[in-house]
Amino acid sequence: MMVLIMGVKIGYVGVDHHHRDPYFAVASGLDIDITAVCEPGKRVDLGSLAAMDERPDEITTEGQEVADLVAGATVYEDPHHLIADGDIDVVWITYRNDKTPSIVETAVDNGVHVISEKPIGRTAADLEAVATRANEVGVTVSPTTFYRKNPVAMELRDKVRAGFFGDIWTVQGRFNASQLSYRNTDHYIYDRATSRGGSLQWIGPHWVDMMPWILDDSIARVNARFHDAAETDVEAGAVLQFETKKGTLGTYHTGYYLSERGKDTHLGLYGTEAQARTPIHHDSLQHEPTVPLELTAKYSDWSGAPRRTIEYEFTYDRFPAWGDYVQDYFEAYFEGYETGDVPATVDDAVQLLRVLDAAYESGNSREWVEVSE
Repeated sequence: MMVLIMGVKIGYVGVDHHHRDPYFAVASGLDIDITAVCEPGKRVDLGSLAAMDERPDEITTEGQEVADLVAGATVYEDPHHLIADGDIDVVWITYRNDKTPSIVETAVDNGVHVISEKPIGRTAADLEAVATRANEVGVTVSPTTFYRKNPVAMELRDKVRAGFFGDIWTVQGRFNASQLSYRNTDHYIYDRATSRGGSLQWIGPHWVDMMPWILDDSIARVNARFHDAAETDVEAGAVLQFETKKGTLGTYHTGYYLSERGKDTHLGLYGTEAQARTPIHHDSLQHEPTVPLELTAKYSDWSGAPRRTIEYEFTYDRFPAWGDYVQDYFEAYFEGYETGDVPATVDDAVQLLRVLDAAYESGNSREWVEVSE
Protein backbone atom coordinates (compact mmCIF):
# COMPACT_ATOMS: atom_id res chain seq x y z
CA MET A 1 0.00 0.00 0.00
CA MET A 2 1.34 3.42 -0.97
CA VAL A 3 1.49 5.89 1.91
CA LEU A 4 1.53 9.60 1.10
CA ILE A 5 3.32 11.94 3.50
CA MET A 6 2.07 15.34 2.48
CA GLY A 7 3.32 18.75 3.49
CA VAL A 8 6.88 17.78 4.49
CA LYS A 9 9.57 20.06 3.07
CA ILE A 10 12.92 18.40 2.43
CA GLY A 11 16.37 19.85 1.96
CA TYR A 12 18.61 17.35 0.18
CA VAL A 13 22.37 17.50 0.77
CA GLY A 14 24.75 15.47 -1.40
CA VAL A 15 23.48 15.15 -4.97
CA ASP A 16 26.80 13.71 -6.19
CA HIS A 17 25.93 10.34 -4.68
CA HIS A 18 24.70 7.15 -6.34
CA HIS A 19 21.80 6.78 -3.90
CA ARG A 20 20.46 10.18 -4.94
CA ASP A 21 18.27 8.92 -7.78
CA PRO A 22 16.41 6.19 -5.88
CA TYR A 23 16.02 8.50 -2.88
CA PHE A 24 14.60 11.27 -5.07
CA ALA A 25 12.17 8.66 -6.38
CA VAL A 26 11.25 7.65 -2.82
CA ALA A 27 10.47 11.28 -2.00
CA SER A 28 8.33 11.56 -5.12
CA GLY A 29 6.50 8.34 -4.27
CA LEU A 30 5.70 9.61 -0.79
CA ASP A 31 4.53 12.94 -2.22
CA ILE A 32 6.97 14.92 -0.12
CA ASP A 33 8.64 18.00 -1.57
CA ILE A 34 12.37 18.42 -2.06
CA THR A 35 12.36 22.20 -1.85
CA ALA A 36 16.12 22.75 -1.58
CA VAL A 37 19.20 20.87 -2.81
CA CYS A 38 22.91 21.21 -2.17
CA GLU A 39 26.16 19.69 -3.30
CA PRO A 40 28.58 21.39 -0.89
CA GLY A 41 30.99 23.70 -2.65
CA LYS A 42 29.26 23.42 -6.02
CA ARG A 43 26.47 25.25 -7.80
CA VAL A 44 24.11 22.52 -8.97
CA ASP A 45 22.35 23.07 -12.31
CA LEU A 46 19.03 21.34 -11.67
CA GLY A 47 18.17 21.25 -15.35
CA SER A 48 21.28 19.24 -16.16
CA LEU A 49 20.73 16.54 -13.52
CA ALA A 50 20.46 13.19 -15.24
CA ALA A 51 20.00 9.62 -14.06
CA MET A 52 23.24 7.93 -13.06
CA ASP A 53 22.72 5.13 -15.56
CA GLU A 54 26.45 4.86 -16.20
CA ARG A 55 26.90 3.36 -12.76
CA PRO A 56 27.02 -0.37 -13.50
CA ASP A 57 26.35 -1.92 -10.09
CA GLU A 58 23.16 -2.70 -8.23
CA ILE A 59 21.63 0.78 -8.03
CA THR A 60 19.44 1.66 -11.00
CA THR A 61 17.16 4.59 -11.78
CA GLU A 62 14.49 2.83 -13.84
CA GLY A 63 14.64 5.55 -16.49
CA GLN A 64 13.25 8.32 -14.30
CA GLU A 65 13.74 11.98 -15.22
CA VAL A 66 15.77 13.04 -12.22
CA ALA A 67 15.59 16.77 -12.94
CA ASP A 68 11.79 16.64 -12.87
CA LEU A 69 11.83 15.24 -9.34
CA VAL A 70 13.45 18.42 -7.97
CA ALA A 71 12.08 20.98 -10.39
CA GLY A 72 11.64 24.31 -8.62
CA ALA A 73 13.94 23.51 -5.70
CA THR A 74 16.22 26.24 -4.39
CA VAL A 75 19.92 25.53 -4.92
CA TYR A 76 22.46 26.09 -2.15
CA GLU A 77 26.23 25.67 -2.18
CA ASP A 78 26.53 25.59 1.62
CA PRO A 79 24.56 22.90 3.49
CA HIS A 80 24.60 24.94 6.69
CA HIS A 81 22.95 27.86 4.91
CA LEU A 82 20.37 25.48 3.42
CA ILE A 83 19.44 24.26 6.90
CA ALA A 84 19.37 27.71 8.49
CA ASP A 85 17.63 29.57 5.65
CA GLY A 86 15.80 26.93 3.59
CA ASP A 87 12.54 26.71 5.59
CA ILE A 88 12.69 22.90 5.70
CA ASP A 89 11.33 20.27 8.07
CA VAL A 90 13.87 17.52 7.35
CA VAL A 91 17.36 17.45 5.87
CA TRP A 92 18.11 14.30 3.88
CA ILE A 93 21.86 13.67 3.68
CA THR A 94 23.90 11.51 1.33
CA TYR A 95 27.32 13.04 1.83
CA ARG A 96 30.85 12.41 3.07
CA ASN A 97 31.35 10.62 6.38
CA ASP A 98 33.88 13.20 7.55
CA LYS A 99 31.55 16.18 6.91
CA THR A 100 28.13 14.76 7.75
CA PRO A 101 28.32 15.13 11.58
CA SER A 102 28.81 18.89 11.34
CA ILE A 103 25.81 19.17 9.00
CA VAL A 104 23.75 17.13 11.45
CA GLU A 105 24.92 19.41 14.27
CA THR A 106 23.69 22.47 12.36
CA ALA A 107 20.35 20.73 11.82
CA VAL A 108 20.02 19.96 15.53
CA ASP A 109 20.86 23.56 16.41
CA ASN A 110 18.11 24.77 14.03
CA GLY A 111 15.47 22.24 15.07
CA VAL A 112 15.56 20.45 11.71
CA HIS A 113 15.12 16.68 11.72
CA VAL A 114 17.58 14.42 9.87
CA ILE A 115 17.56 11.28 7.76
CA SER A 116 21.13 10.45 6.75
CA GLU A 117 22.99 7.80 4.82
CA LYS A 118 24.57 5.39 7.25
CA PRO A 119 26.83 5.44 9.22
CA ILE A 120 26.60 9.27 9.74
CA GLY A 121 30.30 9.69 10.47
CA ARG A 122 33.76 8.18 10.31
CA THR A 123 33.89 7.28 14.01
CA ALA A 124 31.59 7.24 17.01
CA ALA A 125 33.45 10.19 18.51
CA ASP A 126 32.37 12.26 15.49
CA LEU A 127 28.70 11.76 16.37
CA GLU A 128 28.41 11.21 20.12
CA ALA A 129 28.13 14.84 21.25
CA VAL A 130 25.71 15.64 18.42
CA ALA A 131 23.59 12.63 19.38
CA THR A 132 23.41 13.77 23.00
CA ARG A 133 22.33 17.24 21.94
CA ALA A 134 19.72 15.86 19.49
CA ASN A 135 18.17 13.76 22.25
CA GLU A 136 18.14 16.71 24.63
CA VAL A 137 16.28 19.03 22.24
CA GLY A 138 14.02 16.42 20.64
CA VAL A 139 15.41 16.45 17.10
CA THR A 140 15.11 13.10 15.32
CA VAL A 141 18.28 11.88 13.60
CA SER A 142 18.08 8.53 11.78
CA PRO A 143 20.52 6.43 9.75
CA THR A 144 19.42 4.55 6.64
CA THR A 145 19.63 1.10 8.25
CA PHE A 146 16.63 -0.10 6.30
CA TYR A 147 16.98 -3.84 6.94
CA ARG A 148 14.96 -3.09 10.06
CA LYS A 149 11.94 -3.07 7.75
CA ASN A 150 12.96 -6.20 5.86
CA PRO A 151 10.10 -8.72 6.29
CA VAL A 152 12.39 -11.71 6.94
CA ALA A 153 14.51 -9.78 9.45
CA MET A 154 11.38 -8.63 11.26
CA GLU A 155 10.06 -12.19 11.43
CA LEU A 156 13.35 -13.44 12.90
CA ARG A 157 13.43 -10.64 15.46
CA ASP A 158 9.88 -11.47 16.54
CA LYS A 159 10.78 -15.15 16.92
CA VAL A 160 13.92 -14.32 18.93
CA ARG A 161 11.94 -12.09 21.29
CA ALA A 162 9.28 -14.80 21.68
CA GLY A 163 11.98 -17.31 22.69
CA PHE A 164 11.41 -19.57 19.67
CA PHE A 165 15.12 -20.30 19.21
CA GLY A 166 15.86 -20.85 22.91
CA ASP A 167 19.35 -19.75 23.92
CA ILE A 168 21.12 -18.59 20.78
CA TRP A 169 24.55 -20.14 20.39
CA THR A 170 25.76 -18.49 17.22
CA VAL A 171 24.85 -16.35 14.21
CA GLN A 172 26.52 -16.32 10.81
CA GLY A 173 26.20 -13.45 8.33
CA ARG A 174 27.46 -12.85 4.80
CA PHE A 175 26.83 -9.83 2.59
CA ASN A 176 29.05 -9.59 -0.48
CA ALA A 177 28.56 -7.22 -3.39
CA SER A 178 30.06 -6.41 -6.78
CA GLN A 179 33.80 -5.91 -7.14
CA LEU A 180 35.41 -2.48 -7.12
CA SER A 181 35.84 -2.75 -10.89
CA TYR A 182 32.07 -2.16 -11.09
CA ARG A 183 32.33 0.99 -9.00
CA ASN A 184 33.62 4.54 -9.37
CA THR A 185 36.58 4.31 -7.00
CA ASP A 186 37.40 7.99 -7.59
CA HIS A 187 34.32 8.82 -5.51
CA TYR A 188 34.85 9.94 -1.91
CA ILE A 189 33.11 6.78 -0.61
CA TYR A 190 36.31 4.91 -1.48
CA ASP A 191 38.76 7.36 0.12
CA ARG A 192 40.22 6.51 3.54
CA ALA A 193 40.65 10.11 4.72
CA THR A 194 37.03 10.87 3.90
CA SER A 195 35.25 7.64 4.76
CA ARG A 196 37.64 5.77 7.14
CA GLY A 197 36.97 2.39 5.52
CA GLY A 198 35.68 0.53 2.52
CA SER A 199 33.38 -2.49 2.43
CA LEU A 200 32.86 -2.64 6.20
CA GLN A 201 32.19 1.10 6.44
CA TRP A 202 29.92 1.28 3.38
CA ILE A 203 28.01 -1.97 2.66
CA GLY A 204 28.96 -3.62 5.95
CA PRO A 205 26.93 -1.40 8.31
CA HIS A 206 23.64 -2.80 7.03
CA TRP A 207 24.22 -6.18 8.66
CA VAL A 208 26.39 -4.94 11.53
CA ASP A 209 23.21 -3.14 12.56
CA MET A 210 20.76 -5.85 11.50
CA MET A 211 22.27 -8.86 13.25
CA PRO A 212 22.27 -7.49 16.82
CA TRP A 213 18.86 -5.90 16.12
CA ILE A 214 17.45 -9.33 15.23
CA LEU A 215 19.12 -10.83 18.31
CA ASP A 216 17.92 -7.96 20.53
CA ASP A 217 21.44 -8.14 21.93
CA SER A 218 24.28 -5.69 21.29
CA ILE A 219 27.78 -6.65 20.13
CA ALA A 220 30.25 -6.49 23.03
CA ARG A 221 33.60 -7.32 21.43
CA VAL A 222 35.08 -7.85 17.98
CA ASN A 223 37.99 -9.52 16.24
CA ALA A 224 38.42 -8.35 12.63
CA ARG A 225 40.69 -8.86 9.65
CA PHE A 226 40.68 -6.96 6.36
CA HIS A 227 41.61 -7.47 2.70
CA ASP A 228 43.35 -4.46 1.16
CA ALA A 229 42.12 -3.20 -2.20
CA ALA A 230 44.42 -2.68 -5.17
CA GLU A 231 42.26 0.08 -6.66
CA THR A 232 41.98 2.35 -3.61
CA ASP A 233 43.23 2.85 -0.06
CA VAL A 234 40.15 1.40 1.68
CA GLU A 235 39.61 -2.30 2.27
CA ALA A 236 38.00 -4.55 -0.31
CA GLY A 237 36.66 -6.97 2.28
CA ALA A 238 36.44 -7.85 5.93
CA VAL A 239 35.76 -10.81 8.20
CA LEU A 240 34.51 -10.22 11.74
CA GLN A 241 34.22 -12.52 14.72
CA PHE A 242 32.09 -11.07 17.48
CA GLU A 243 30.48 -11.85 20.81
CA THR A 244 27.29 -10.26 22.10
CA LYS A 245 26.57 -9.15 25.65
CA LYS A 246 24.49 -12.30 26.22
CA GLY A 247 27.27 -14.53 24.92
CA THR A 248 26.15 -15.32 21.38
CA LEU A 249 29.13 -15.91 19.08
CA GLY A 250 28.97 -14.57 15.54
CA THR A 251 30.83 -14.20 12.27
CA TYR A 252 30.31 -11.73 9.45
CA HIS A 253 31.84 -11.72 5.96
CA THR A 254 31.44 -8.64 3.79
CA GLY A 255 33.27 -7.39 0.74
CA TYR A 256 33.45 -6.25 -2.85
CA TYR A 257 34.02 -9.77 -4.15
CA LEU A 258 31.46 -10.62 -6.83
CA SER A 259 32.44 -10.71 -10.49
CA GLU A 260 28.86 -9.81 -11.40
CA ARG A 261 26.23 -7.29 -10.41
CA GLY A 262 24.05 -8.14 -7.46
CA LYS A 263 24.61 -9.56 -3.99
CA ASP A 264 25.54 -12.78 -2.22
CA THR A 265 23.83 -12.96 1.17
CA HIS A 266 23.23 -15.50 3.90
CA LEU A 267 22.12 -15.42 7.52
CA GLY A 268 22.23 -18.45 9.79
CA LEU A 269 20.91 -18.38 13.36
CA TYR A 270 21.45 -21.38 15.61
CA GLY A 271 19.80 -21.85 18.99
CA THR A 272 19.19 -24.62 21.49
CA GLU A 273 15.59 -25.11 20.34
CA ALA A 274 15.53 -24.00 16.70
CA GLN A 275 17.64 -22.78 13.80
CA ALA A 276 17.09 -20.51 10.81
CA ARG A 277 18.77 -20.10 7.42
CA THR A 278 17.91 -17.44 4.86
CA PRO A 279 19.42 -15.04 2.30
CA ILE A 280 17.32 -12.28 3.98
CA HIS A 281 16.64 -10.67 0.60
CA HIS A 282 17.44 -10.63 -3.10
CA ASP A 283 17.48 -7.66 -5.39
CA SER A 284 15.74 -7.22 -8.71
CA LEU A 285 18.91 -8.08 -10.62
CA GLN A 286 18.93 -11.63 -9.25
CA HIS A 287 15.51 -12.52 -10.70
CA GLU A 288 14.63 -14.79 -7.80
CA PRO A 289 10.86 -15.17 -7.34
CA THR A 290 10.94 -15.62 -3.57
CA VAL A 291 13.17 -15.25 -0.51
CA PRO A 292 13.16 -18.45 1.57
CA LEU A 293 13.31 -18.63 5.36
CA GLU A 294 14.11 -22.20 6.41
CA LEU A 295 13.29 -23.03 10.03
CA THR A 296 14.17 -26.21 11.92
CA ALA A 297 12.80 -26.86 15.40
CA LYS A 298 12.47 -29.74 17.84
CA TYR A 299 9.23 -28.73 19.51
CA SER A 300 6.67 -31.50 19.97
CA ASP A 301 4.15 -29.78 17.73
CA TRP A 302 6.82 -29.63 15.01
CA SER A 303 7.62 -33.34 15.16
CA GLY A 304 5.64 -34.19 12.05
CA ALA A 305 7.49 -31.56 10.01
CA PRO A 306 10.56 -30.37 11.94
CA ARG A 307 11.88 -28.43 8.94
CA ARG A 308 9.63 -25.77 7.42
CA THR A 309 10.24 -23.15 4.77
CA ILE A 310 8.42 -19.86 4.37
CA GLU A 311 8.70 -18.31 0.91
CA TYR A 312 8.51 -14.50 0.93
CA GLU A 313 7.32 -12.93 -2.32
CA PHE A 314 9.06 -9.56 -2.17
CA THR A 315 7.80 -6.74 -4.37
CA TYR A 316 10.00 -4.30 -6.28
CA ASP A 317 7.51 -1.72 -7.53
CA ARG A 318 8.39 1.21 -5.26
CA PHE A 319 12.13 0.56 -4.78
CA PRO A 320 13.22 -1.68 -7.67
CA ALA A 321 16.92 -1.90 -6.79
CA TRP A 322 16.53 -3.69 -3.43
CA GLY A 323 12.87 -4.24 -2.72
CA ASP A 324 9.91 -2.23 -1.50
CA TYR A 325 10.80 -2.73 2.15
CA VAL A 326 13.36 0.06 1.65
CA GLN A 327 10.56 2.49 0.90
CA ASP A 328 8.68 1.06 3.89
CA TYR A 329 11.62 2.21 6.01
CA PHE A 330 11.41 5.76 4.71
CA GLU A 331 7.63 5.79 5.07
CA ALA A 332 8.04 4.81 8.72
CA TYR A 333 10.61 7.56 9.23
CA PHE A 334 8.46 10.30 7.73
CA GLU A 335 5.38 9.10 9.60
CA GLY A 336 7.21 9.19 12.93
CA TYR A 337 10.03 11.72 12.82
CA GLU A 338 8.08 14.44 14.62
CA THR A 339 7.59 12.21 17.68
CA GLY A 340 10.82 10.24 17.40
CA ASP A 341 8.95 7.01 16.63
CA VAL A 342 11.30 5.86 13.87
CA PRO A 343 12.85 2.49 12.98
CA ALA A 344 16.41 3.53 13.92
CA THR A 345 17.62 6.39 16.10
CA VAL A 346 20.77 8.43 16.44
CA ASP A 347 21.71 6.23 19.40
CA ASP A 348 21.55 3.23 17.06
CA ALA A 349 23.89 5.07 14.69
CA VAL A 350 26.35 5.77 17.50
CA GLN A 351 26.28 2.12 18.57
CA LEU A 352 26.90 1.02 14.99
CA LEU A 353 29.92 3.32 14.76
CA ARG A 354 31.26 2.00 18.06
CA VAL A 355 31.22 -1.53 16.66
CA LEU A 356 32.98 -0.32 13.49
CA ASP A 357 35.53 1.52 15.65
CA ALA A 358 36.30 -1.71 17.50
CA ALA A 359 36.57 -3.63 14.23
CA TYR A 360 39.06 -1.24 12.65
CA GLU A 361 41.07 -1.08 15.88
CA SER A 362 41.12 -4.88 15.95
CA GLY A 363 42.32 -4.99 12.36
CA ASN A 364 45.26 -2.81 13.33
CA SER A 365 46.10 -4.55 16.63
CA ARG A 366 45.17 -8.06 15.43
CA GLU A 367 43.52 -8.64 18.80
CA TRP A 368 40.01 -8.78 20.23
CA VAL A 369 38.70 -5.29 21.05
CA GLU A 370 35.87 -4.37 23.40
CA VAL A 371 33.08 -2.19 22.00
CA SER A 372 32.92 1.05 23.97
CA GLU A 373 29.78 2.11 25.82
